[in-house]
Amino acid sequence: MKVTTSKSKNSESFYIAKSFINDKGVSTSVNIRKLGTLKELIKEHGPTRDDVMAWARAEAKLETMKYKAENEAKKVKITFNTDAQIKYDQQVFHRGGYLFLQSMYYGLHIDKICRKLKDKYKFEYDINSILSDMLYARILEPSSKRSSFNIANEFLEKPSYSLHDIIMVPRI
Repeated sequence: MKVTTSKSKNSESFYIAKSFINDKGVSTSVNIRKLGTLKELIKEHGPTRDDVMAWARAEAKLETMKYKAENEAKKVKITFNTDAQIKYDQQVFHRGGYLFLQSMYYGLHIDKICRKLKDKYKFEYDINSILSDMLYARILEPSSKRSSFNIANEFLEKPSYSLHDIIMVPRI
């Protein structure tokens, strides 16, 4: 924060301003607080303009400390333990790239088609979840049925079927 003054024909005004770079990359400043005019401030803070300016700089320092304290309160601290080891069976990575494909899949109502096929042919497995997961996995990372099943296990929503159910499905 800094002290800025604005002089007019009749008076001089004191402001506390904050400088920053806006979203277009241009340096600019904005007035945070108006301290008052020279005529008003001389009565309260000294007989000369230099005394008023010293008081204004002290106020700007207080505003700077207040601003820094507010920003410090907004920060989130995350601690990592570099000595801690990840458990062997624990999954720490989840794939979420399929979520935009999921909205398209259900927007095309393919799930309704799968439900009709399941009712018509009396499938024991969930053809909708198998088809959707295989589509997502093969679009994101084209691979075999087994590899696609392994990729689907890393999705946010775990598969409700087994690898055996995928092998039984005719060529996808």
